[in-house]
Amino acid sequence: MPQEQQIRDTVTAYVDSFNTQDRERFVALFAEDVVQIDPVGSTPNRGVQALAAFWDGLFASVEKVDFQITDLIVSGDEAALSFHIVQTKPDAQVVVDGIDVFRLDESGRIVEVKGYVDQGHIRVSES
Repeated sequence: MPQEQQIRDTVTAYVDSFNTQDRERFVALFAEDVVQIDPVGSTPNRGVQALAAFWDGLFASVEKVDFQITDLIVSGDEAALSFHIVQTKPDAQVVVDGIDVFRLDESGRIVEVKGYVDQGHIRVSES
């Protein structure tokens, strides 16, 4: 099982990769067979290439992401991340508050990430 600090470091690197728009760093955080369900209830993305496509889709529609950790709780091989995100688009800002839950493998790579957000936690303000 990964150590608590290793999990914290991985989740922090995940957040930082969005803030610095570092696609290579983002992709390197995942196990080859990673599963992403974001938001929970949607069709899962399976494998590193699917997460790279998720990244590409996001940054094709936004100019900047300001991703802030509001809380991070680690238990066992999992972490629950409470977050506040501001996505800057050419004509709007999208503010999202939610929770991501991560599960990591022995090497500290993310094997599963689930995103929890609902419409009540998404706000759009047009520029």
